[in-house]
Order: sequence, then C-alpha cells, then structure tokens
Amino acid sequence: MEIGAASAAPNVLAYAAMFLAGAPAVAAGAGPAAGRQVLGEAGYGCLDPQGFRYEGADFHEYMNLGWTFPDGTYTGPSSQQVGNLDCSGCTRMVYGYHAGVPMAAGEDTSKTRLPRKSRHMADYAPGTRIDRTDGTSPPAAQQLQPGDLLLFNADSGDATETVTVDHVGIYLGLDAAGKRRSLSRLKTGNGPTMSDLGGASLLAGTGTYARKLHTVHRL
Repeated sequence: MEIGAASAAPNVLAYAAMFLAGAPAVAAGAGPAAGRQVLGEAGYGCLDPQGFRYEGADFHEYMNLGWTFPDGTYTGPSSQQVGNLDCSGCTRMVYGYHAGVPMAAGEDTSKTRLPRKSRHMADYAPGTRIDRTDGTSPPAAQQLQPGDLLLFNADSGDATETVTVDHVGIYLGLDAAGKRRSLSRLKTGNGPTMSDLGGASLLAGTGTYARKLHTVHRL
C-alpha cells in the first residue's frame, strides 16, 4: 500500500493533524470501535509517580479498547492511557486504524504488518525503504514524499550502534517557508507536535531531526 502525493488513499496527513492540540473529538459510528473516540487531541502518556510520562500508549489504548491482532494475540485496553498515543502508537493509529495498513501485536518480521515499536518499523514495516544513513550523513531529503515514515536515532547515540532507531514521525512536506517538516509525538510536548527540543522539526540544518534522521520508509 503506497500512499504518496498522487494516491487516492485516505489522506494520512489529515488524520495525523487530527491528533494535534485543539483538534475536536470524533467518535466512530460503526465497527469494533463504534462509539469510541478515534480522532481528537491526544496526549503522549500518563505520568509515573516521579512525574515522568510513560511510553507505551498504542492506538487501541487511545480508544480504551482491547484489540485482537491477525495472529490471534489479544491486547487489552489501559484505563491510564485513554486519549494518549506514543510515537509509534500514533503512526499505527494513522496508518493502521485509519488507513488500513495491517498491524502486528509486536515485532513481526514478515514485512506484511506494521510492528509495534519504531526500531522494528525501520526493518520490518510493509512497503519500501527509501533511504538509510550510511553512518556519516542522513538520508537524502529530496527523496521524501509527504506521508513517508521518518525513523530517528534520537536518543541512542551514534548511528552505528546496534540499536539505532528509537523514534518515528510522519513527513508532512514543505511548509510555507519551503522547509521540509515532520510531525511526531514527544514526551516533553505531551503529544503530537511540529517542534522539537532544539526548535522547529525541520529536516535541514543542525536541528535534532535533521541530525538524527536514520531511515525513511514508504508504506
């Protein structure tokens, strides 16, 4: 399933924007999530006793709904994570639940289902790998298309480490200033944002996302 600028598939960028701050709540009218909120402002995760945000809010937890995956694995809801989505959970909400890309409960190396974690998406997501860093320079930005998955080595240090990818976002395209921009979810922002800790989420210059982009993947 390739979703590019000329695709007639559902507009994943519009879905992604529907989880930003201030987005109105929308409930499903039918299907397994009937009556549950499936669009609307989302947080990143609930707070632990020390005041830090938990990761782990998947798409079905946002809806407060248990989910049975294609391999038969059932994952229950989490009352603490209702209305929250972590970075990979948001990607699965947009591409899996709303755009219909099959999803896996966990890692899944078949390359036919969207895995749960960003590090596994980098290697096993369905679709096509567009580019990956060679360890000295990030992927070529001119190859990007709106909707591409952007997978980052944001926290794990050098790009040559065994575990490299720990964050995922969605490429939005060029902004009004002609800059390439992404949307992703951050703990510090408590939800989806088009900014990062070092400034705007631009894929150029010396910002976090420009320096840490590791893999580009197209579903």
